[in-house]
Amino acid sequence: MMLSALLPCIFLLSPGAPSLLAGADAEIVFAPPVRLEANGVPIDVTIGHAAPYVIDFDGDGVRDLLVGEFGDVDFPVERLPKRLQEAAKKSSYSQGKLRIYRNHGSDEQPLFKDFEYLRAGREDASMPTT
Repeated sequence: MMLSALLPCIFLLSPGAPSLLAGADAEIVFAPPVRLEANGVPIDVTIGHAAPYVIDFDGDGVRDLLVGEFGDVDFPVERLPKRLQEAAKKSSYSQGKLRIYRNHGSDEQPLFKDFEYLRAGREDASMPTT
């Protein structure tokens, strides 16, 4: 899923962005969509659906891009709570992960490079999705 259509909404809804609720009669005008890139290549998730969000994740003062993704990759059944393992054998869960694109530019001119997955200890953090 390309992120271009969602980005005007993401940036406006992020902390520090102008409020969409400023006055009942205010006309909301979105800028044309842009396709975000990392390392000069359009950002595209590999496993189905994307859920982007912009926030200063690492506390350096500029907003980073977080992209949740889930889709066709099965979640490892053995990592589910025991009470869910039997049900998961009949109806599998997809694996959800969070990509972190750190902003090496500014809020006005973001520059994204490689992403990393959110980690839990020494492994990529993941969660079951349906």
